[in-house]
Amino acid sequence: MPEQRINLNDVLREERRSKLVPLESDFYEKAARQIRELEKEKSKIDDIYGRKYAIIDDELRTAQKSIENIIERRIGKIIKEASLHASSKQKEKLDLDSMTQEERDFHNRLLELMTELRGELIDKIFKKEKSPPKVPEEKTPEEETKEKEKEPSEDKKDISKEYIVVRLLKDIPTFVGIDGRNYTLAKEDIAVLSAVNAKALINRKAAVQIQVKR
Repeated sequence: MPEQRINLNDVLREERRSKLVPLESDFYEKAARQIRELEKEKSKIDDIYGRKYAIIDDELRTAQKSIENIIERRIGKIIKEASLHASSKQKEKLDLDSMTQEERDFHNRLLELMTELRGELIDKIFKKEKSPPKVPEEKTPEEETKEKEKEPSEDKKDISKEYIVVRLLKDIPTFVGIDGRNYTLAKEDIAVLSAVNAKALINRKAAVQIQVKR
């Protein structure tokens, strides 16, 4: 019993709509056999100018054109769906049951490639690369000496910024300074104290600041 032919025109008409038309898994095998049969029938006709030959020839051309359009439309839809899924913009899951086996394989491979490429590009563009540690430039002894000469000494920096020189106006019991050192001070002593401790004594009128000339 001959296999029932597919009405490819009807399939194409449905395919022109927005959704993917559900097709049997062996749709393309059946379409291929159908075209082979038409080609075989055409080859058996001797009168190439006869009406029968013209009918078969037209049917064959129509079938070939229809199947090409069906393939192009379906591939376009599958690519679009895979692209939306790869970019996480498509919440609804594509109905894989509407596809043939070849289309399902194509969709899965395409989705995998798109997802992989998207991830690689996003990482390349947006991922902050760790900058390599800077290697200090080697300096000549002359350059190091010049830099040290430009830098103020530790004593000067401490006195001018973190320490204050004071003269005591009264005896002060032993106390631990903010720098962790013990201080025992008597009236008229000259001391270099941390700014916090020195200001506390000055505020208590237990000491006065002495200006240090640079």
